[in-house]
Amino acid sequence: MTGPRPPFPGRIETADPIWRLWHELPPQWRGPIIGPEVENWDKITENDSARIRLHDLPETIAAELAWMAHWQARDGTRSSVLATNQLANIIRRAIGDRHPFPPSIRAMDWDQAAALQRWFYATRWGRLPPHGSIARLRVLFRFARLALVARCHDGHWWQLDDWHPRCDPRIPLTEREPQGNYGCSPGQIHHRWLREAAKWQLGTALEAGTLRWSTVSQERIKCLTRFDRWLSTIDDPLRVLGDPTDASVHAATFRRWDTDPANRLLRNNDRRFADRSVHPRQINDDLRAVGELFAFVAGNRAAAPRLLDTAPWSPVTEAHAAGWLRQVTRIKHTREINDAHYVDDHAMSQILAALPLLGLPRDQQMLISGDGGTSVAADGFDDPQAMRMILLQILTGRRASEIRTCRFDCLSAPPASAVPGEQITRFHYAQTKIDSAPDTILVDRQVAEIIGEQQRWVTGKFPDHEPRFLFVQRNGNRTGGKPYPPGTYAWVLREFSDRVQITDSRDRPVRLSHTHRFRHTRFTRLAELGLPIHVLQRYAGHATPTMTMHYIAARQQHAEQAFLATVKLKADGTRIQFSRDDHDSLHLFDRADRRLPHGWCLLPPLQTCDKGNACLTCSVFVTDATHRTVLQRQLDDTTELINRTTTEFEDTHGRPMPDDNIWLTHRRTEQQALTRLLDALPPEPERTAGSCCSRPAVAGPIPLPLPTPRTQP
Repeated sequence: MTGPRPPFPGRIETADPIWRLWHELPPQWRGPIIGPEVENWDKITENDSARIRLHDLPETIAAELAWMAHWQARDGTRSSVLATNQLANIIRRAIGDRHPFPPSIRAMDWDQAAALQRWFYATRWGRLPPHGSIARLRVLFRFARLALVARCHDGHWWQLDDWHPRCDPRIPLTEREPQGNYGCSPGQIHHRWLREAAKWQLGTALEAGTLRWSTVSQERIKCLTRFDRWLSTIDDPLRVLGDPTDASVHAATFRRWDTDPANRLLRNNDRRFADRSVHPRQINDDLRAVGELFAFVAGNRAAAPRLLDTAPWSPVTEAHAAGWLRQVTRIKHTREINDAHYVDDHAMSQILAALPLLGLPRDQQMLISGDGGTSVAADGFDDPQAMRMILLQILTGRRASEIRTCRFDCLSAPPASAVPGEQITRFHYAQTKIDSAPDTILVDRQVAEIIGEQQRWVTGKFPDHEPRFLFVQRNGNRTGGKPYPPGTYAWVLREFSDRVQITDSRDRPVRLSHTHRFRHTRFTRLAELGLPIHVLQRYAGHATPTMTMHYIAARQQHAEQAFLATVKLKADGTRIQFSRDDHDSLHLFDRADRRLPHGWCLLPPLQTCDKGNACLTCSVFVTDATHRTVLQRQLDDTTELINRTTTEFEDTHGRPMPDDNIWLTHRRTEQQALTRLLDALPPEPERTAGSCCSRPAVAGPIPLPLPTPRTQP
């Protein structure tokens, strides 16, 4: 056996699918020796001039290894020459020693390959394989084997146990979801009847567009995997498919089990979250996933026999789904004074001061503040991409995925309506969550410089290729076509947080791995600057203003500052004391019928006023500094009215108007009230010469000096 020899070409369609793939390979990639005739071989392999040798192997395995090596080169990774040759040597030795092995790479999972490797090292060198050899062979059985299995599978793509868009182009993705980002494994669901139904339902939802790949791979599979783990704790798992009247009981039992954080952990490295409380929304997601699965199977009973083992599912009806969905609780959305997701200035200053440590090479150090205020030398992380990503999140308020997967040429010219002279640029971010939402914002020079610096860094790393993404994967990305991995970003920020120990003004730790807090912070600061809600919604990329308001942190400090900035005064010149819960009185400021020319009336809406226009003698009248001009004019008019009327009274009656005259008493009361109010109001701010506010408001046209036109030379 010198290499793969396919069956007669006319019978390829009826033969093993691997031969269809083998015939699609370029001739120089078909073996048995791969390398000498491949262009730029030293650049697409991990070992320069080393060759892949597939002689004396079973034809099917030789063809599979050749296709996997070529797929790695096309995928942008380097072909695993050493791992492929090692596996070939193991199989050749197994043939010579008559040691059993699977008939193909597709039939050989990682556990079988690792067992063969241990046997090979034990029989040849009398020891176990070193860690490097295990890791090298493991790479071959990750994406390359998944791609091989997917390309040779002629059924529905969702029938496979491992889903990854990078390896299987049949998986439907939206235009805004980059391929190769992450995968999932429905094969982790142990109960076969549940696993097959889950794959059918989720695959159909993806093809129909009712669910996105990000939702399926990151949420739904985990929800159903937790349901599968709970089924293993009960005596007869099929009881959940039995009497529909017991569906609510089973759902309630699962709900109690799901509330325990320890029961929700799906990986060993998630143990650090074991002590965290479970939000009711997370439990609702699990209950909803099970209920929708039952509803899908019950609603597609006619198609089930062709795609599913219907024996366990035959009793399931819509009543089962209703019983599970009834356990989904309603979560009240209340807006309370809450700044848990807000990064204050104290923490932000520490973050910006420590960020250079992320981009510093590993062989260099930087002084950071340690416990007790002492300075500690810390090694760099050698990840300038992570440093720029978190900077862009802080400055723009974008989601981590929108920065991490944005395209390389993400800057464009500003609109024609931009202010001349302002260095404004349009930034195209990777909006992957809402199809109808915008995917551009205007950014300033600082953001544009950070993006330009990153573009130069990527161009230097991949001079021979045109990068697709602004932030790229550093390893296994020969052509620069893969985005920065989300797991790497989260890990780097966790390690960075552990080292620099950022705290806020209340001495609470700030975890930088929770980058969504920067989105809350950015929108909160824009809202506090007075940005209108419809403009803030457009900047946030939200479909509704309600969602935007959830991101605005109701900071107690800002609420008190805004309250003190609008001090209200009574007619006697004293400040009115509002409690924080006095929402009814504050609401009266928005009522048009309670607005007065010189203040507001705090009389409850259901009561009537018997004062007429004598508000300055009323206890529920309030005003503030915004009415200074009106109050001063009223004081001048009232003083003039008193002087004119008393003079006319004396000329007519020959004696002064008595002090107990009811009209004079009310006018002098108003005069005294106006005087006290004006004295109690804070002084007006000084206006500098040339200020736009220094000129008093006038009615009619305003004269503008026009420059004298210059004559042409």
